[in-house]
Amino acid sequence: MSLNPIPVSFSVRDLQRKYRDIIDTAKRSKDAVVLINNSRPEAVVLDVETYGDLIRDAYPYDESYTLRTVERSRKSAKGGRTKQLKTWDELDA
Repeated sequence: MSLNPIPVSFSVRDLQRKYRDIIDTAKRSKDAVVLINNSRPEAVVLDVETYGDLIRDAYPYDESYTLRTVERSRKSAKGGRTKQLKTWDELDA
């Protein structure tokens, strides 16, 4: 199980109007549901099982995210969309 890097989101106002939909989405997806207020993330809703897994051992989530990031980087490099840096200072450029 892994948390989606781009989770489902609802507005904070939706929390009042669609409480059951938001909870059901979190339970069904086993993923974070982000609550947005004024275009900014304000809170996260997780189902109890996912929350329990996360607080017991966050490593599987970190590992999964890292592996997906490495895979995206490899695909980007193969597609010629990356630049090889010669120094760390080039990151700021």
